[in-house]
Amino acid sequence: MIVMKKRSITSNYLYNLIYQLLILLIPLITIPYLTRVLGATELGIYSYTYSIATIFFLTSALGINTYGQREIAYVQQDKLKVTKIFWELIIIRSFATIGSLIILYGFSFLTSRYSLYYQIFGLYVFGNLFDITWFYQGIEDFKAVAIRNIIVKVFYLISIFVFIKTRNDLWKYILLFSLSTLVTNVSFWLNIKKLVNIPSLSSLNIKKHLKPVLLLFVPQIASLLYTVLDKTMIGIIVPDIRQVNYYEQASYIDKTVLILITTIGTVMASRMATAFSKKDTTLMREYMFEIVNFVWLLGSALMFGVAAVIKNVVPWFYGPEYYDVINLVYIMSPLIIIIGFNNVLGVQYLVPTKKQNKYIFAIVCGSVLNIVLNLILLNVIGTIGAAISSVIAEFVILMIELSYVKNIITFKDLVKIGLKYLTFGLVMFVIVYYSGFLFMPTIYGTILQVVIGFIIYACLLLITKDSFINKHVLPFLKNRRF
Repeated sequence: MIVMKKRSITSNYLYNLIYQLLILLIPLITIPYLTRVLGATELGIYSYTYSIATIFFLTSALGINTYGQREIAYVQQDKLKVTKIFWELIIIRSFATIGSLIILYGFSFLTSRYSLYYQIFGLYVFGNLFDITWFYQGIEDFKAVAIRNIIVKVFYLISIFVFIKTRNDLWKYILLFSLSTLVTNVSFWLNIKKLVNIPSLSSLNIKKHLKPVLLLFVPQIASLLYTVLDKTMIGIIVPDIRQVNYYEQASYIDKTVLILITTIGTVMASRMATAFSKKDTTLMREYMFEIVNFVWLLGSALMFGVAAVIKNVVPWFYGPEYYDVINLVYIMSPLIIIIGFNNVLGVQYLVPTKKQNKYIFAIVCGSVLNIVLNLILLNVIGTIGAAISSVIAEFVILMIELSYVKNIITFKDLVKIGLKYLTFGLVMFVIVYYSGFLFMPTIYGTILQVVIGFIIYACLLLITKDSFINKHVLPFLKNRRF
């Protein structure tokens, strides 16, 4: 057996939150520096080449991250089964990574445009071979993942300010990013011998994993079509390469705040899988309603909060060259809530309960729609069209997923739970947005706006004696148990 203390959902959420936030926190610190040192054009090239490298990165991962976490969660207390599954999936990922690298380097030699950058991104793809975060998430050891990421990312952060000095240093920036991914993933193996045994090769059955891994790879590729290919299509269709970076930064803002919501999904997916393996439908339904409440509570605050402060954030954070980001953020802010629910219904319910085919269908439908809309709107209204396409595609995915889980939760339930939080968010938005006219667009003015928004939203929750706050947040603050 794997002997380890089972942490609370709140504790695991916080550890996983640290891990996910750290991935996005580094750009938060470095973007103001990089936008001024490298400039919008060089960062546009980075965003474009990174979007293409990500295609190979995801191909090397297949669907192992989602599938691996689920399968390990099913047998997390049986070390023999854990060992077997672990090494079977590692072998599959090894072949996928090697194949992806061969194709990537072949592509880099065939294209004369940005070939050096693609070759450096090869280290980023190679690092995926060693990524076993899915294993730690499956055994619910989120602390180990968080600590290792903190150490490596701090060195990465320092290196950016030490080595990136001029617009000619884009290759160094890509190299530092790729190396940080590689080193972080390798570090996860330092403790692995205590958690899994050396396998007997004759006992391994790789074939049984191929179909589910490939099935879960389909939604990843489909998601790729409207998360990564958005930037690729902008780079191809829109003449100004800077627009790729503007869209990248608007997406980054949404992703940064969205991680506060979707992080609970990684934690709850393991719990949902465990409940499903025990056929405890009552507990699964309870989990679902609690998470939906959480998404509405936090998502409404973040969606309206981001929209309220973005006009004052862009001038001091990005610089005068990035005003196009403001309108993109206004359009894309609803994604904070929509993707939050898609994560709840897809990753936290359909996948753990082995209904991934329905999840795949929803993602594919949204992806196809997004591509079609991009082809039309990018030629008409430019990057704004990509933002509109993303929102529509994600909403369609949500509607399809809701049709599959109506025995657990309906659209009516969703709206009923959310009306209060949307009202609170709207009240906060009006006050915070207009308070922005009283402050200069500086970091201090933004902090004041955020504090005002937090106080207003928190007071509304406390005054109305919100059930989620009373059940989860207040007891946790009193006990302070991690």
